[in-house]
Amino acid sequence: MLKVAKINPGMPGNISEIRPGDQLMTINGVEIKDIIDFRFHEADQSLEMALIRGSEAYTVNIEKDIDQQIGLEFETDRIIRCRNKCVFCFCFNNPKHLRRALYVKDDDYRYSFLHGSFITLTNLSEADIQRIIDMRLSPMYVSVHATDMAVRKRLFGRENTPDVMPILRRFAENHIDFHCQIVVLPGYNDKDILRRTAADLAELKPYAQSMAIVPIGLTKFSRPDLQSVGPKRSAALINETAKFRRKYGDKENRFAYAADELFITAGEAIPKTAYYDDFPQIENGIGMVRDFLDTFPRKLPANIRGNWITGQSMAMVWKNYIMPKYNFKLKLIPVTNGLFGPRVTVSGLLPGKDILARLAKVNLKNEPIILPPNCLNHDGLFIDDLTVADIQDRLGVEVLRGEYSFAETLRMVA
Repeated sequence: MLKVAKINPGMPGNISEIRPGDQLMTINGVEIKDIIDFRFHEADQSLEMALIRGSEAYTVNIEKDIDQQIGLEFETDRIIRCRNKCVFCFCFNNPKHLRRALYVKDDDYRYSFLHGSFITLTNLSEADIQRIIDMRLSPMYVSVHATDMAVRKRLFGRENTPDVMPILRRFAENHIDFHCQIVVLPGYNDKDILRRTAADLAELKPYAQSMAIVPIGLTKFSRPDLQSVGPKRSAALINETAKFRRKYGDKENRFAYAADELFITAGEAIPKTAYYDDFPQIENGIGMVRDFLDTFPRKLPANIRGNWITGQSMAMVWKNYIMPKYNFKLKLIPVTNGLFGPRVTVSGLLPGKDILARLAKVNLKNEPIILPPNCLNHDGLFIDDLTVADIQDRLGVEVLRGEYSFAETLRMVA
């Protein structure tokens, strides 16, 4: 059963009869055990929903368009935890004393389908696999990393790591689409291992819809023997990805995509929009920079002023692609990550304390501070639990959370 957390207004039927705290038991006589059951049976046109409020049972009947959502949100269900001990696991590379959620390793196929989070498929039971097939949970997002079994055991830190290919073949045989990522760790799954992995996944096209080549992210807490993907290796991975595109791709789907970070680290040009097809893995940092650049207007308003916060990676993009084209009144302020170390250059992991320390050295001219949107979570918290209000109160300057569209951010600032 699921406990109702929120009822969204303007939804169909008698949904207003339901209250937060009520427990959903069945839809059309079928037991609802989790959010996947709810989404599957919510798609019907006629719903008879059995609920419990306190100790009293009641029924709500709803008529709606097929596939229309009815607007119920539920309290978070217990997630399926990851049992791996990956050598590069970011949870193990976190400092102490951050909020508890940052140390939770999830590997939940339900959230892969619902939210596009990547899972390893290493903890699926036979019942889980069959449920994915029966309920058409497609597409799935899979962290493959390597198909060679000896390498997989090294990467995942488990001698009993299952073979991913039989599961993916079974998905393909049952028309379940999936997107794959390969996080490249030099000395483990690059070179010939990477080529074999790409060839194995390409055999499962078109159900293997995309393959992202992503560099390992290392913090100052990572194992000292792990190697980062520097400029030379980034250039080599870009070239390798280009070969995969020529060998396994076609005009409609190039299949293989190099992460934005590889182009930035290698000092190479960000690809044009066509490189990314329909941006199948934009949330994985594949084409996010290009999408951002494509939102720039041809002419900027003359009155836009402010202090634009960014990580070191995007600072390079600004300096190479944006600053030369525009007469900016915006002041770009790159921030070095002190919490995780300077090798972490993405804006999404910038702590509030590091932003505060950097801004303390800047003449803000009483102009607004503009934050990258991904450095705050859904609760408005930085990774170190500071808030926008904390920065605003400390500095006495308005703080704005930017949009993923630069044009939208400009309108907000104006």
